[in-house]
Amino acid sequence: MERSEVKSAIECLASWAVDKGYHVSFEKKGEDSICHISKQIEINNSMPNEIQFYRLLHECGHALIFENGGSIEFKSKDLDSPDNSDKRTYIVIEEIEAWKRGLTLAKRLKLPVDDKKWEAAMISAIKKYIKWAAKV
Repeated sequence: MERSEVKSAIECLASWAVDKGYHVSFEKKGEDSICHISKQIEINNSMPNEIQFYRLLHECGHALIFENGGSIEFKSKDLDSPDNSDKRTYIVIEEIEAWKRGLTLAKRLKLPVDDKKWEAAMISAIKKYIKWAAKV
């Protein structure tokens, strides 16, 4: 994708998030995260613009999950303890779903996606969650 095309896609997606009530910020040490309570989406802007776009798509996928009541509520906040492996597995499932919904959103908004680069970004992120979920 051309640099201007990526910038335009990011602006369109950020505008979509704002329309949903979210505040989108791009921070040098941003965590690529979303908080559905504070309605904050934070993206690490030290990455290339195209990666920022795919990560923003993913966080918007989470927004869609929250909007549709699909977010998993956990009774325990200690997700790193060995007895919470089922909950960590649900988080991995939700992460995959957020990537899927983000891609669907891009298509709905007619935003350009390089399928190979999007897939590489998704796989990289999901691998990290799988390693985290497997910790015991």
